[in-house]
Amino acid sequence: MSLFVLEKFNLPAGYVGLVFLGLAISYSLSSPLLGIVSDKMPTIRKWLLVLGGFGTAIGFFLLGPAPILQIKSELWLFVLMLGLIGFSLGMSGIPTFPEILSCAIERGFEEGLSTLGLVSGLFGAVWSAGMFFGPTLGGYTVQKLNFPWASVIQGGIALLATLLMGLYFIIEGVQKKRSPQVAENESNSERTLLLNQS
Repeated sequence: MSLFVLEKFNLPAGYVGLVFLGLAISYSLSSPLLGIVSDKMPTIRKWLLVLGGFGTAIGFFLLGPAPILQIKSELWLFVLMLGLIGFSLGMSGIPTFPEILSCAIERGFEEGLSTLGLVSGLFGAVWSAGMFFGPTLGGYTVQKLNFPWASVIQGGIALLATLLMGLYFIIEGVQKKRSPQVAENESNSERTLLLNQS
């Protein structure tokens, strides 16, 4: 990405690091706020993940920008999209750990240090794998295509993952709404007297 910035915007090498502050500052400033929101309103964590995924996809589509859109690549747009990606990564990353932890406890894992360690290890392993495979895939696609198309592919992967996650959350919500009704009907049928009391 730094080579793209150097070539496209003719910036001196020292200014390239300043361009990437857009991502770092937006992530750093939004993370505490999103952590508070995630802790205070755990019911919206899943939808923060979905909104963050859509924001990440839009950011990557406009980072190049996508050749299909016929938008000229400008430095302000590039920095703005890095800021959007940083904020969206905060929306996607911050609620993930507590959401995985609550899902593990819902599925029968006991609440304690062993579950925390398991979830922490899983989160760290997947995050590290993403930090390896993302740049590797991105670098490969930049070599084979160019930066705008590589950015579109990364945005497409984020969009696909977000759509699948949103669909899963919708199906899960529908099933949870049905399951209390089923349990209530079963408990009502258990209360029905088999023999009339005379």
